[in-house]
Amino acid sequence: MSDDLKPPDLAAWQRLFEDKAYWQQSPDAHYAELLRVADDLLGQGAIDLDQWQALKAKADQSHKDSPAVNVAHEVDDPDA
Repeated sequence: MSDDLKPPDLAAWQRLFEDKAYWQQSPDAHYAELLRVADDLLGQGAIDLDQWQALKAKADQSHKDSPAVNVAHEVDDPDA
């Protein structure tokens, strides 16, 4: 069975959250995927509404921080 067929779990959400390359290269897609996985977790009953709100708050903050971090990264290493 492939990973695509297994429902997500909190560990999958956390791995996605910690994927800094994805976050830096495509912050909007990364954010949308975090929300999609959180919604899936809520829908399958793996988390409750409070946990979903906590995941969403983490995703919101990460997305809000992404432009500043990306600019700082470019300034530090413009050839990266």
